[in-house]
Order: sequence, then C-alpha cells, then structure tokens
Amino acid sequence: MTSQVDTPVDQTDADDVDGHEQHASGPAAARTGRGRARWALVLAAALVAASGVFMWWHADRDPDRAAAQTRDTVLIEARQAIETMNTLDYRSVDAGVKAWSQVTTGTLKDQLTGVSADDRKLLADQKKISTGRVADAAVIDADADTATVIAAVEVTVEDAAAPDSEPTVKRNRFSAELVKIGGRWKLESLQQVAVSLS
Repeated sequence: MTSQVDTPVDQTDADDVDGHEQHASGPAAARTGRGRARWALVLAAALVAASGVFMWWHADRDPDRAAAQTRDTVLIEARQAIETMNTLDYRSVDAGVKAWSQVTTGTLKDQLTGVSADDRKLLADQKKISTGRVADAAVIDADADTATVIAAVEVTVEDAAAPDSEPTVKRNRFSAELVKIGGRWKLESLQQVAVSLS
C-alpha cells in the first residue's frame, strides 16, 4: 500500500503566486482596461464617420433632394436675371446692356447684344432710371437643363428729366424660359404675361 505524503507548500512560492496574481489584477489589468476603452472609442468614432458618409452619399443620390436643389437654384438665378433685365440707368446704358447679355442666352442674347448705337442713345436721352424687383416667383417646371419660371415684378422708374416728380411703380408679370449654360441658369426667353382681372 503506497502512502501519500503531503508536501508542504513553501511559503516563498506561495507569496510569489499571490504576488503574481496581485500584479495581474493591478496595473496590467488597468492598462488592459484602458486599451479596451480606447479601442471602443476608436470603433465608435469609425461607426459615426461611416454612418455620416453613408448619409451624405445617400442624400447626394436622392432624386427628390436633387430635384429640390435644382428648383432652388433655378429660382434664385431666375429672380436675379429677371431683376437685371428690368433694371437700367440712363447714365450707364452700355453697362446695363452688358448686364442684360450676361444673364441671357440664345436669340434673346443676340437681340440684346445687337442693340444699336442709336437705340443706346435714345435710352440715354430718356433720362430714366429703372430698378426691377421680383416680388414673387415660382418654378413651374424644371429638369437638369431647362426650366420655366413665372414672376411678379415691380419696376420703379425715376425720371431724371423731372427730378421733382415722384417715382412711378409698374407691376408686371413675366414668364421666363431658362437654360443651364456652363453651370449657370440663363434666360432664353422673357415674355410679359397679361394679368387677368376676371
């Protein structure tokens, strides 16, 4: 019969084991915890960035949003162009005609750039200062390259030949056809629309 002899554990070895366990659960564990926290933060930041990129990508390709942005741009540029077309200072007719040509295209631009010297002199001799302001406007139709806008316009006219007279205000309604040229919307046609009183 073999007898089992219990070997006493050396106190030094026991201390070493306990010391090792304390070391593992002390600074090393803290370092491991901080490392995990850092990785968690990095992972969270990466997820936020990825979701942001996805949302931007999705919004950029949303046809409804793209159409709304196009209509907003058309409306802004159409208002500016229509106001320009209804503005002229007799003291700088050439600059006014140049401004008209910069916001137009096609046949309309050809007509404006073809204003003769006699016509320019007539405009200067009338001594009128016209200032256009779009009171209201709406996009009726728009796609990537063409658009139709209607606008209610107030034109204030000052008569420099009669400086004591009050400025007159004319109210007109226009229909405008626009074309996108070189990233800008330009007037291809601008026609006055009769206002129905019935």
